[in-house]
Amino acid sequence: MIKVVNPIKNNDCSSNIKDFEVPKFSKAAGAEKIYERDGYIILRVKRGYIVYNTRKRFENGHTHIQSFEMAKTIIDNNIRKKRPKTNSIYLIESHIRVTNDSKYKKMLQELLASKEERTKDNKYHNKNMCSSF
Repeated sequence: MIKVVNPIKNNDCSSNIKDFEVPKFSKAAGAEKIYERDGYIILRVKRGYIVYNTRKRFENGHTHIQSFEMAKTIIDNNIRKKRPKTNSIYLIESHIRVTNDSKYKKMLQELLASKEERTKDNKYHNKNMCSSF
């Protein structure tokens, strides 16, 4: 509970004090809730945004994102159970972190495994050098 004194009124001290509760959605220091949709919220923090699924514990149901538009896209994809178009492994992991749906989570994990498998062997091979041997 935070007490704030109104400096404008000076005649009665008891009427100058107002009680404010600290909001429960301020999970990180300096976080400000700027967007909410179907149990998901976006918090603005010093360096970017936090997407948080309010139906999960904060430790297990949040992810850090650089842009507000990408944060909204993650929420939209999770609500509509859409496959993300991104090739970024971090963003796919972010989708997995904030989802509740086990079928959607399984689909994302399969997508992540295929992306990781594809990036393992993507080393550059000079075809001209390899064919001369």
